[in-house]
Amino acid sequence: MKKLLKNQSSTFFLIIFLLGIVMVVPSFFFYQRIVETITAETNKQAKAVAFSVSKFIEKDIKEYDKLSSAQNHSESLYDSDYYKTMSSLLGNIKDETGAKFIYTEKRLSDEEVAYILDAEEVESDNHSPLGTRDKISEIEKMAFTKTKGTLSGAVVYEKWGKLFSTFAPIWNIDTGEISGLVGVDFSPIYVEKSARRLRITLIIGLLGAILLTVVVIQILLTFITRNLNTDYMTKLYNRRSYDNSIKKAIEGGYPFSLMVIDVDDFKVVNDSLGHIVGDNALKEIAGLIKQNTRNEDLCFRYGGDEFAVILPNAKKEEAILIGERIQSRILLDNLNTKGLSELKISLSVGVAQWNPGMSPQDLTELADKAMYSSKNRSKKRTSVLEKES
Repeated sequence: MKKLLKNQSSTFFLIIFLLGIVMVVPSFFFYQRIVETITAETNKQAKAVAFSVSKFIEKDIKEYDKLSSAQNHSESLYDSDYYKTMSSLLGNIKDETGAKFIYTEKRLSDEEVAYILDAEEVESDNHSPLGTRDKISEIEKMAFTKTKGTLSGAVVYEKWGKLFSTFAPIWNIDTGEISGLVGVDFSPIYVEKSARRLRITLIIGLLGAILLTVVVIQILLTFITRNLNTDYMTKLYNRRSYDNSIKKAIEGGYPFSLMVIDVDDFKVVNDSLGHIVGDNALKEIAGLIKQNTRNEDLCFRYGGDEFAVILPNAKKEEAILIGERIQSRILLDNLNTKGLSELKISLSVGVAQWNPGMSPQDLTELADKAMYSSKNRSKKRTSVLEKES
């Protein structure tokens, strides 16, 4: 996890990418499965309609056969009221089911069929008048030889394009022969509309799930990063964060100074008053350091009773003033927090200014030497050292 957080941005986008794959792939197969189900249900509905219509026609097969024997709609060999009633009935069924076409047909030859009943309005361009001829498809040929049940399949018609077609035979029980077929066609658009609605719903749901997960991951990454870079007791940045920050400051190439702060004789506090008091003292000192530095300054618990402050765009003179301000506040306040008012705390501060060519180790050692110089010179003071040329 620590290695990943070295490049949090790359980690974040990698997680989003992997998350997208994890969510999209199952969603794709789920979508395909649903589309197949919609198609199967459409075929099932078409079969039910075709079968029901064929059985209804068979109840008055004589009238239908009279209609079927007519060469065209102008002949008077059939009952026109029957034709209108049945066509209207098919139209109502078509509207209720969402079918593209519902019709009946008879076989003229191995090459042609003739339409008998048509659900389309007479005024419609799609209406096929009684006796209208059309090429016979392979599935229609098979349906004319089928003894029972229905037959379904995708058919590409020269005039109508691709349709999902279902055919049911119309039987004349008296003769034992097929009088014709009931055809029910559903357009792929019908299936596509249902699939499109599903697709939109899935996309919205998927995006919502990804967005929510991304937000949660971002919160977790921020929380983890903060914990990895924050000292649990003082809430200042920790040593790990210090190493990264000073390296970035040097890579940036802008002038800055480093301040190292050590609590004088802190071992005496721990030995005489206990570690709980010592820990509370460190918390108060950390708070005073934070309060008396600038907003852009980065404050760290460097280790034990030692602190560090990176001061961006600050020369050594400004850093010295800030160090002295921190010292004066410590001496003035005497840690006026409950249970710590009797402590007499002082700080030794060392300051070093970064110059081009200095490494993080060079600068840290220089500020550390300056801090020890303060300790060796009676403590309670701020010292600065320059890099030897």
